Amino acid sequence: MADVRTRPVDKSKYSVFLDKATEFYEAMVTAENEEKWNAASLTAIHCTISCGDALSVFFLGKRYAGQRHEEAVNLLKETRLPNCTEKSNQFLDVIRLKSLVEYQDDEPTENEARRLVLQARRFYQWAKQQLNVT
Repeated sequence: MADVRTRPVDKSKYSVFLDKATEFYEAMVTAENEEKWNAASLTAIHCTISCGDALSVFFLGKRYAGQRHEEAVNLLKETRLPNCTEKSNQFLDVIRLKSLVEYQDDEPTENEARRLVLQARRFYQWAKQQLNVT
């Protein structure tokens, strides 16, 4: 597995990242309901990133500290959690759209945003299961 730039984080701090994920999740749902596709897409992406941070902090005691969030998928794989391969791919699918959604001059379509929201929702629910949070 490729070296991933990380920084140590006390495992008890996972809840900070889970709280962020939950806040992004709630904002994502609101944005989707209001058909605000930029906001729905960005909050879906940030929800997914925060879930990844919560999982890596809880299970590994570290979080990603590099420049390319795509590399953070290697930390997720390192956890060896149930369905990790599938969820790592899901994580990567969401993260790959980050730069496009944030910096490109095109806006996400409704279908693209709904797809991101669905993937983020599934990833968030899986992360909460792994962390035994309801």
